[in-house]
Amino acid sequence: MARIFRPVWAILTWLVVLMIPIQFYLAGQGAFAFHDAAASARDDAWGAHAMFGTLIGLAVLLALLAGLAARLPRRLLGLTGLLFVLMLVQMVLAGFGDSSSTRWLAAVHPVNALLLTGVAIMLVIRSRAYLPRALGGTAPADSTPEGISPVRDAVTAR
Repeated sequence: MARIFRPVWAILTWLVVLMIPIQFYLAGQGAFAFHDAAASARDDAWGAHAMFGTLIGLAVLLALLAGLAARLPRRLLGLTGLLFVLMLVQMVLAGFGDSSSTRWLAAVHPVNALLLTGVAIMLVIRSRAYLPRALGGTAPADSTPEGISPVRDAVTAR
């Protein structure tokens, strides 16, 4: 069962990394809509950013569940859990922008996005060993015996 979910986990981590630049674009689009727009237009401009952020959160949750089902090594599972926690923090921080007394806390939202990006990139680098060769991986998905970390084997094979 774990062999089935390892490539699923790897693909989901790649999906998250591919979604992040789109999210940064949507944030920029929302920020620049503030120039001359009425309040309702501003809310619409941030709507795409908020909706896509929810989709990223769903992909991160699915990656965590796939990682648990895949019985990933502790370090990879820990990084995937950290990505999930950072995503939860990201969603909470966004909510603090509605009040002028908590906007200073909401200002941490883009900093947290950079942390999220770094953790996601670390996971993608380590996930390559779990991708099937057809997707650019280093080994077929079913070639890793249980209990052996392909990440460690890929590093020592160099």
